[in-house]
Amino acid sequence: MASNFESSIVKGSDLFFDLLCFICQENDRNTEADFYCAKCSKFYCCKCVDHHNNLFKKHSTLGKDKINTWPDVKATVDLQEQCQEHKGEKLTAFCEDHEQLLCHFCHIYRHRNCIHVVLTTDKVKALQQKGEFKQLSAILDTLHGQFIQKAHDFEESLEFLEKSHKQINKDIKTSHKKITDHLVHLKGETIKELDTLHSTFKSSIQNDITNCNESVQTMKCVKEDMQKINGKSEILHLITYIKCLDLANKADSTLQEKIANNITFTFQPDSTINQTMSIMSGLGQINVKQQTGRGITTDEKPTQAEPEAQKPSSSSSKQPDKVNPTSVVNDPDQMGPVCIPSKKPEAGNLSSDDKKSFPVSSSFSLPDHRIEEGAVNKPNQVSSPNKVIKIKTEYSVKMKSDQETCCISGICETTAGELIITDWENKKVKLLDQTYKVVTHCDLPDTPLSICSIDSVQVAVTLHNKQVHIIKVTKLRKWHLVHDKILMLQHACQGIAHHKGRLYITSNTALYHYTVDGTQMMKMYENNSDGRPVTSCAVSPDGDRIYVANMVSDQLVTLSKDGKVISTFTDPAINWDLLHVPGLHVTDSGQVLVSGYYSKTIIQVDRDGRQKLADVVTQEDGLSLPIAVYYSKKTRVLIVGMSVCDEIRMYD
Repeated sequence: MASNFESSIVKGSDLFFDLLCFICQENDRNTEADFYCAKCSKFYCCKCVDHHNNLFKKHSTLGKDKINTWPDVKATVDLQEQCQEHKGEKLTAFCEDHEQLLCHFCHIYRHRNCIHVVLTTDKVKALQQKGEFKQLSAILDTLHGQFIQKAHDFEESLEFLEKSHKQINKDIKTSHKKITDHLVHLKGETIKELDTLHSTFKSSIQNDITNCNESVQTMKCVKEDMQKINGKSEILHLITYIKCLDLANKADSTLQEKIANNITFTFQPDSTINQTMSIMSGLGQINVKQQTGRGITTDEKPTQAEPEAQKPSSSSSKQPDKVNPTSVVNDPDQMGPVCIPSKKPEAGNLSSDDKKSFPVSSSFSLPDHRIEEGAVNKPNQVSSPNKVIKIKTEYSVKMKSDQETCCISGICETTAGELIITDWENKKVKLLDQTYKVVTHCDLPDTPLSICSIDSVQVAVTLHNKQVHIIKVTKLRKWHLVHDKILMLQHACQGIAHHKGRLYITSNTALYHYTVDGTQMMKMYENNSDGRPVTSCAVSPDGDRIYVANMVSDQLVTLSKDGKVISTFTDPAINWDLLHVPGLHVTDSGQVLVSGYYSKTIIQVDRDGRQKLADVVTQEDGLSLPIAVYYSKKTRVLIVGMSVCDEIRMYD
């Protein structure tokens, strides 16, 4: 590398430098780098750094006097090409069965029995022949453009917010002119409330804009990195391909979740202000109206509660409740805190039988769900005209490769709404798309007992052989279930639940707290009575309640977050089979659901596990030997998996 600060520019020559100027390299010029910017992660020559400094005034660059702080590009590339487990060994092969890079020792000791192991050079050639790199680049271009559009949408939302904020200030001042001097205090309180709402929504939108801009920059950098690897080693091509594939998956999931809302405020003066100003807490009501990019507008909710002295009687119309921006419900399909009423199925979308349908139970507060078009609905026969009819839908989860009748022992879902189920008899984990069709699976070495979600792309499955398998869900062009890692436990593992990085695993006699990487933290609860007193487990959304199933006594035991027993509950409907792990589930809203195997019933229990609230689904609704029970927050249906049954049942 040259010692002076003047860059040597040689176009079309055979002279190359260790570190090249990024901008010159883009223009096919071979120029030595003189500066490095840590924020851009790029090198610049003396001329190009001036352009960089004009564009990014807050970025600080490091000259050659601080070259020891520059990243060692060659060392980084060499480190990427080496096996992380077997130091000094180069990655020379790729296992297509496990989608992992291998060195010589990895191949011999861990992937000896894998059928599809190829050289990295052959894998890269195959990907190049199929045009995979070009396709991935095109996908990244598309995602890059979508994030730019998404950022534009959020900026437009911010303009709506600012305009409405200014208009509301005018309305407040206009209303203020019509009242006497002693309302000045109320005026200040109302403006303060408006500014609080404005600040809350503005902060949310600005965060979304920042995230989108960061994603745009990331996509740009990834595209540039893909261009740089031309002519490099095959392993570097493959490493870049895998990184880009993972980034594209995450970016695609983020785009599906991000929805820009056009937020406006409206001000509604109080018509009775002259009579009630002495007891009012504000000048009026500020309504929040949100309209998504899909044209869905939420109902307006006033932010100010009606004064106690002016509350109407039960015979008069009821005023809307107060909306607190720090306590509103988060809807999974909306950006930011939004109050959204549940929607009833429209009559035009239902059959004649469906139009007579009602919710599952008046005491079971699960939201309604629109019946999926094309689903086979089988309303049950009823003997009484006053009996509630439940809409039941069946979906087959049988695969051609299944040797036995299915036995669904566990159910969970991805953030996008795909179901992941465990098949006890066929020793499989199966992934169902949003039409409830089995799209892929992975085989297990032993019987799966229970499953829970860890994050948006990972689930944990307990096996009969004292193992917990962490399985990753990936998708670019098609779905995959990939074994990420295996936790080897020293005790039996039955039920499993996850809450904010904490894994709760039962062992038939005790409840343990583990970290996600398999480190045992503590034994939280133990019952040494005969049989299996500690099997299934579930956790409340706030983590304050842990529920375990005592199969010996057919009891539901409720624990505090430190493992102390709060209550024990028994009921004739809790009649469990000693072979299968009982179905136990807590919804995102905190409802506790318990399946009764021989009673053929799903019941709801109160939060502290002291009393039954309702028989949610029974044998009369077509239920038979239920094991797994799950309520989907995405589709808003109750899903039940049963023993010796090739279908999952869904109840609306």
